[in-house]
Amino acid sequence: MLTKRCLGTMVLTALLAGLVPAAAPAAGDDGENDWIRTSGDILQIALPVLGGGATFFTNPDPDRLWDKEGTKQFTRAYGLAWGSTYLIKIVASKARPNGSNRTSFPSGHTMSAFAGAGFIDGRYGRTFGIPAYALALWTGYSRVHSGWHYRDDVLAGASIGMMSNWLLVSPLPGKVQFLPTISSQGYGLTVSVRGSSEESADSAAEQKPRNSGYRFTFGPAFVISNEAGSKGAGDNSFMLSDLEGFNDPTTTAVVAAGIPVSARGAVVITYGPFEARDQGSFAYDVDFGGATFPAGTPLDSSWRFYDLSATYEHVLVDTRRWGVRGAAGAGVMYSYASLNEKSGPANALVEDQTFYPYLSAAVEYRFARQWALAGQVGGFTLGDEWILDAGGELVWRPVRAWDLALGYNYFSRKIDTETFYNTVRYDVPYLSITRFW
Repeated sequence: MLTKRCLGTMVLTALLAGLVPAAAPAAGDDGENDWIRTSGDILQIALPVLGGGATFFTNPDPDRLWDKEGTKQFTRAYGLAWGSTYLIKIVASKARPNGSNRTSFPSGHTMSAFAGAGFIDGRYGRTFGIPAYALALWTGYSRVHSGWHYRDDVLAGASIGMMSNWLLVSPLPGKVQFLPTISSQGYGLTVSVRGSSEESADSAAEQKPRNSGYRFTFGPAFVISNEAGSKGAGDNSFMLSDLEGFNDPTTTAVVAAGIPVSARGAVVITYGPFEARDQGSFAYDVDFGGATFPAGTPLDSSWRFYDLSATYEHVLVDTRRWGVRGAAGAGVMYSYASLNEKSGPANALVEDQTFYPYLSAAVEYRFARQWALAGQVGGFTLGDEWILDAGGELVWRPVRAWDLALGYNYFSRKIDTETFYNTVRYDVPYLSITRFW
């Protein structure tokens, strides 16, 4: 079943990915950044206030105004989102882009806005949910644009806000839903009328096969090596990993949304923004992007890549104990590196993008009713360029609608374009949460 919620997550992922080409501004507010940031400050309060406040006036019983069940659900969902976000902030201790403190991941403003929008959508339907999500998306944009967050911070905050509502919020009794369905026999439309707030979609479909899904993965990325360079005359390569590493490991996030297109096949869209800043100096002269940085010069650095891919994933084996999947597709990777002299005029920025093919395979061993071990490897090699993405995880499936996984991923890539080359290797332990419909 391809529900409206999954459709919404696909649109959201696409919109967030649309922010990829734009670089965040330098720290410091001009007039434009000031009003954009202020609007986000307002919306992160207004959306949850609107969602929670609406419960006092929306009981379908004409003799009562207060939707007490809605108030309970809002309190639980927002409390879970708020508590999770600020616990992760403490553990991650990620420095903000503007250097003001170390509470960047996840974005609290974005979590709050999406928690409010997610409640409005989940309780009152997409007529109100779509405008609310649009305002929440603007809140996330405001945090990146004003230099207070990276894109992965915003992606994590949005995911936490939405997932808390998917877990704890059910539609208002009496709401009518039109749900597109996909099966091996073709496409159709199901009309669903909610009789009571306890009749959630999860309980109604507990025994049905899993279909659409949204996966949120986050964890600390430990740099092994990071070599970069530009292609100008006389330019040389340098190791970004030779700097101080004050933000290593860098906590980051990846999301993936899957839509079934057949009984065994699905299209999966994955978005992974990765951003890191550092400071320090090199023990050697660096020529980069038309500027020269002598050995020992105090520097600020910024390094980013944003990866957006679409693959077709096919189930090859699906037995009680074993599952095997293969996938093929393509992606685009935007890369960016900059060096800035702390107390001088020298600065350089080089950016480029690469389109690449992608192949992957995954194997799963289901050793108990709710537990499985899974491994996957993916990537490509084309001339001097490559991507290698491999890892494994322990999966817990407490109910049909949810997966939790703890895993490790090794990521390596080399890009070599007309203006920029970069070879990077990272170790990433992670926690993954997946919602199925």
